Parts: sequence; structure tokens; C-alpha cells
Amino acid sequence: MSSTVTFPRAAPDARILIVDDEEPIRRSLSRLLGRAGYVCATASDAAEARELLESKTFDLMLCDVTMPGESGFSLLADVHQTHPDLAVIMVTAVDAPGGAEPASRYGAYGYIVKPFDTNVILITIVGALRRRAERLAEVDRLSHAASDVADHIAEVGDGLRRLAAADRAHPSAREEAVLRVALAAEWRDPDTDRHLQRVSTHAAHLATLAGLSPEGVELLRLASQLHDIGKVDIPDAVALKPRLLTEEERLIMQGHTETGFKMLERFDSPLLRLGSVIALSHHERFNGSGYPHGLVGNAIPFEGRIVAIADVFDALRSKRPYKQAYSQKESLEILRNRRRTQLDPELLDLFITDLETRRSPC
Repeated sequence: MSSTVTFPRAAPDARILIVDDEEPIRRSLSRLLGRAGYVCATASDAAEARELLESKTFDLMLCDVTMPGESGFSLLADVHQTHPDLAVIMVTAVDAPGGAEPASRYGAYGYIVKPFDTNVILITIVGALRRRAERLAEVDRLSHAASDVADHIAEVGDGLRRLAAADRAHPSAREEAVLRVALAAEWRDPDTDRHLQRVSTHAAHLATLAGLSPEGVELLRLASQLHDIGKVDIPDAVALKPRLLTEEERLIMQGHTETGFKMLERFDSPLLRLGSVIALSHHERFNGSGYPHGLVGNAIPFEGRIVAIADVFDALRSKRPYKQAYSQKESLEILRNRRRTQLDPELLDLFITDLETRRSPC
């Protein structure tokens, strides 16, 4: 190792385990890293390293590849399973093609070839500890996010029980209770309340145009606000992604229809039963290419077909992280292009004709 040393600092006082069968290398590395502010322990082989890992806590392990008995790669594979929070840097005297592949496969944070420059060691350690800290912070963030999701699922469940009771005993109290539950389900989106109001207004107006009774229109207006209630169970990484979703993420997002149905259909409440139908069916498509069941035409519940038009129109008119808002003219043209494929053609014609002959309420 060279004698010119600088000391980049990251995670001072981090605990490092040095595993190497050559005592001079262990001593030299321990002295170097100690001067850089790290707390070091050493092991001469994999067995001794395991004993230390079981009895003490380390942030990083610097491990030789070739040692008598068990190899460093074997130790790495085991440590990757038993100590997943440990950053590992592998060290080898053989710079062979593909030599780093096992290190990468088992999650090593670095791979250094002997004889090495001391600055290379220090810089690699700094980088590995920084990456480890970032990964642990992300794990902690996701853990808190999962806790937030669980809290909101519980809040939505409590709200639904209160709403079911109000629907049976105090119909006049339903308005506020519905909105409170719907907002709790979509707490991550600050524009949810306006979206729900617009969708419910459009859906109620279209239902009136289609000849639904006043009582049916009012029930639909309220129930439509619960159409995305299943999104309460969507992970943050998917729900808040600012770009288009991958195929796997898209399938996770699509699951909100069945989740919402299961959350609502178990209650003895006309409002929530209708909400369950809408939650399950508002992403079905008229030509059968929708989800979750690929229903075709009039097999899609009437209320689901109405809310689908209202929901798609508002989505087109709204700004999203991955798109700008379309004008009303542009939105109606897009809707026309989806006639008979995504949306009920007769209901869509009513909706478009009405919007073009009057000022939109939203």
C-alpha cells in the first residue's frame, strides 16, 4: 500500500470488520482505518468472522476472497442472508475476467484488487458506507410509509362503519361522512376533494340525463365518491410515482378496484353496496379490454359505466405528474376516440352533447 494518504470522511466511528488470512494486511488496514476515524476489529478466517458478527455490530466488512478453508465469497453469500444491513467490500489478489461477478451477485458494495492504493480503499469505504446509509434510510422511510398506510386503512374502516350506520339511521349525515372516508383513502393527493366533487357532479348530471330517478341520482352522486377507495392500500412507491408505471406497478395499481369492492360490499348499506359496484367496475371497458373482469358492453353495471365517463373526463382535464391538463375541446375529442372501445357510446353521446350545448358545471 502507498504511503500518501488522505482521509475522506463518511460515517466516522463506523465499525469495520477486516477479514484476511494475512496478519500484516490485517494490521496495516486496521491502522489505516483507525487513523481515518473508524473502529476496527479483525478476523483471520470466515469462522472467526462469523463469531465476531454474532457477538458485535458492524457497519462494514472488508473481506479477502481467497483464504484457507472457506472462501470470502462463501462468507459473503452467508452474510448477505444473515446480516443484510452489513456493507461488504471484497478484496482479491487475482484480477481475473468475471472475478467480480460473484461479489455483485451477493450484494457486495465494492471489489478491490491487490496491491491497492490506500486512497482507493478509503474512497471505496466512504462510498459503501454512504450507500448503506441511503439504503437504510429508504428502508426506514418505507417502513414508516407502510405504517401510514396501515393507519389510514384502519381510519377508512372506522369511517365506513360509521357511514353504514348513518346510511341506515341518519341519511342526512351521509354527505360529510362519505367525503371524509374518501379523503382518508386518498390522503396522498391534495387535489382529491376537488376531483371527487367534479366526478360526482358529472356522474349525477349524466345519470339524470340517462333517466335515473332523483333518489337513484342522489345515491349515485354519493357512492361515486368512493370509486377509488381501494387506493388506500397502494404502496407509496406506486401511488406517488411521477412517471408512467411499469407493467408490474400497473398491475398493483389495478388492484384498487377489487380492494375497494371488498372494503365496501360487506356492509349492509345501500350506499356502500352501490359504492362497491362502482369501485369494482369503473375501469371495465365497453369492448371487454378493461379490468378486473374484462366485462363487455351492458354486462358492465350501469352505474360503473356512468362513473367511468365522469372519471376519464376529469382525468383528461386535470394535470398529473406525467401530463398536462387537456382543454375541454381536446378532452371531448379524446372521448370520442374512445367511443365503443372504452366507454358506453350511448351514455357518452349524452355526456358530450350536453357539455357542448351548455357551460360545464366544473
